[in-house]
Amino acid sequence: MTDVTVSHAEAEQYATVAIDRPDTGNAMSPAVIADLGDRIEATAADDAVRSIVVTGTGGTFSAGADVDVFAARADDPDAVIDYLDSFSALYARMEAVSVPIIGRVNGPAYGGGYELAMACDLRIAATDATLCPAEIRMGVVPPFERLCQELGEGLARELCFTGGVLETEAVADTDLFSRVVAPDRLDDAVRDVASRIARRSPNAVAQTKRAMVRHRADEIARGRAYRHALDEQCVRHPDFVESIAAFREGREPDYE
Repeated sequence: MTDVTVSHAEAEQYATVAIDRPDTGNAMSPAVIADLGDRIEATAADDAVRSIVVTGTGGTFSAGADVDVFAARADDPDAVIDYLDSFSALYARMEAVSVPIIGRVNGPAYGGGYELAMACDLRIAATDATLCPAEIRMGVVPPFERLCQELGEGLARELCFTGGVLETEAVADTDLFSRVVAPDRLDDAVRDVASRIARRSPNAVAQTKRAMVRHRADEIARGRAYRHALDEQCVRHPDFVESIAAFREGREPDYE
């Protein structure tokens, strides 16, 4: 049984790619990350699909990184870096496909889950959804690049320094989401946007996505490269091991 599912809404010409690990909060293990990329690329290659919806099953979008994977690799910094890099590689694959990707943010989107939402071309969120750059709680640098672009540096800095939780309803008027709707209206809103995309020229939509991705690519690449270098230091620091241990044990970390 796969942890990533694909379903098609033929009338509206979109497909939904969903992480299906509700017992883990739809955590993104290495296998899930690879499967997400493969399924998004394969789905985008289908001429009948004009947009892709990315979401999580149940009441959670994604809890992000699988903490058990972090814990298993805590003594191997290179393996931790490889895991962190795999998230960036997935988001690059998402930006490279020609069809727009709609993030259906139906609940908590933490850590890699919040960045998964940020890597979508547009996001539609339920009013009870939340986002959190939780990597800082794990002792590494949160992916800040897209958050700064979409939300603004002021609030983005606060969230990244503190690992704070952002309620979608509180930022409904910012560029972070194209729509914030009641939970029982989320699917209707997603369907409406997907069906409107399907009425436009596939070529023009593809070229528009290409232009928009390129417009911000250099800034994202610079930030990601510098963040990677800083994470190389973070995963070799005692604070990283303590952060992971404290999170798994449900206690406050004791940094020296």
